[in-house]
Amino acid sequence: MDEHHRRQSHEVREYVRLKSLLGDFGHQMPPASRKQLEEQVGALEEQWAAYQRRMLRVTVRVRLDNGFVLDDVPEEAFASA
Repeated sequence: MDEHHRRQSHEVREYVRLKSLLGDFGHQMPPASRKQLEEQVGALEEQWAAYQRRMLRVTVRVRLDNGFVLDDVPEEAFASA
């Protein structure tokens, strides 16, 4: 796998952390806490979008048992092990 990710800023890491928290526990949070978390995520969305625009494409080369080769396949086509 050829990975071409750029270094993540603090804001990008915080966006990923808060978005995950919201996705996993948002439905259990009190409304005021959920709203505050949604606002924090919203404030970081611009940095997240900029990071995604700067990311280079990740591709995968897979050689299957029968000798068939998949080359230059987008990483989204595969699940990580």
